[in-house]
Amino acid sequence: MRPLTISLLLLLTACADPYRNWEPLAGTPEPELIATPLWTGIGTSRQNRSIRAATLGTGSTRIYLIAGIHGDEPEGQHAIDDIAARFRQDNRVTLRLVRDMNPDGTASRSRTNARGVDLNRNWPATNYRPSTSRGDRALSEPEAAAVHADMLQFDPDIVVVFHSSTRVHTPFVNYDGPASHLAEAFADAARPHALNWGVVADMGYPTPGSLGSFIGIDRNIPILTIEFQRGQHPESVRRSALAGLDAIAARSARPRTG
Repeated sequence: MRPLTISLLLLLTACADPYRNWEPLAGTPEPELIATPLWTGIGTSRQNRSIRAATLGTGSTRIYLIAGIHGDEPEGQHAIDDIAARFRQDNRVTLRLVRDMNPDGTASRSRTNARGVDLNRNWPATNYRPSTSRGDRALSEPEAAAVHADMLQFDPDIVVVFHSSTRVHTPFVNYDGPASHLAEAFADAARPHALNWGVVADMGYPTPGSLGSFIGIDRNIPILTIEFQRGQHPESVRRSALAGLDAIAARSARPRTG
């Protein structure tokens, strides 16, 4: 093979993976360092898998983060351990982190839970309507009921949910409620780690029974839907998630009183 041909092949291989030289984040903990004492069960799935959550930090602003709700959108799972390590001692916010709201869907790589219900359409929003894909009633699914109860008990100031999308213009941040400033802060901070980050105010289709409708529209609590690019490089996901959450924490933190 001629030297020029070899050089071109090497160049094309390098371009195929722009993240190939990225090193793991400094200080990334070994998984066992953030294991069992941190996580507690808040409920079980249709197939009796545990839904686990942890409370991190000590700040006044309360953020509820769901790292996965659709089983075929696993990208957010790459960032969980780094988020847990970063925010465990944070004094700006208190972060309630749900590892995976849909463990049955994750196990089968399906969007829905084991009964075929989209857990992001099973919330008691005013626009909820029963259907096969949304359930016969709001909170009919044990996964949604468990997270709903845990969220109300936590009483968040901000809600963040990790998704991923195959849309052309990804990754992006969608929002409901008074959250445009937080969406911009997340996207601006994440952009150095995946250049296409933007903000999408309207998904362009109805979302009956969605978490965004229930939290953002009905309850007027800021909620961000973080849409990573489907298949986004794990290191890019981790860096984008940490930078974006740090920006939200800095933007929303308020001084303690008393």
